Amino acid sequence: MFVIDFIRDLFQSRIQGVKGQAKGQAYNVQARSRGKVAGTFNSAVDGGVKKVKGVGRDGRAKAAEGPPKQQGKKMGFPFFGKKRGRQGPSQADMDELADAKTQLVNVGQFEEAGQGRCVGWVVLMSGPQEGRDFRLVAGRNRIGTDADMEVVLTDPYVSSHHATIVFNDEGVYQISDAGSTNGTKVNGKRVMQAIIVDNDSLQIGHVDLRFKALY
Repeated sequence: MFVIDFIRDLFQSRIQGVKGQAKGQAYNVQARSRGKVAGTFNSAVDGGVKKVKGVGRDGRAKAAEGPPKQQGKKMGFPFFGKKRGRQGPSQADMDELADAKTQLVNVGQFEEAGQGRCVGWVVLMSGPQEGRDFRLVAGRNRIGTDADMEVVLTDPYVSSHHATIVFNDEGVYQISDAGSTNGTKVNGKRVMQAIIVDNDSLQIGHVDLRFKALY
């Protein structure tokens, strides 16, 4: 009984060995087949890439080829159209240029009119802005430290809107205090409202001014 079991086990062991050897050979065949397929695929991909980059089969770069030449035509800017001889500007161009100049002149006249007619000046006689003059126009001229004033002063004793000089339709110049802290003076006298004439001395805060009338 023992001998029979031994022979049977030995036979089964031989069978398992043969099966294992057969599986190993089959695996090697499959691996070689997969390797050939992968190599063929990689060669095809590399060939396509080299072709795009201009590389030959020998791995060397091909000479750069320029764009195909156009037969019988020269390159140029399409919007120039056909080649023409030397010509001056067309009548349409001249008309457009004249129209642009007219518009510029009209704008300049409008801006000049918007500034108002000059009717006099105030000249600063003291303070950090001494020697500077401000143009006065027909109508209202506000004096103060705010940037939107017609006469902008930088003295710390001047209010944001300190006073106003008006030239009215009757040709009269009049100065009015706007409720300032340090007051307004005409020829040394503090006033709330007064008529002023050429060469009058004004004092706005601690700033001395000389008024010059054009009319």
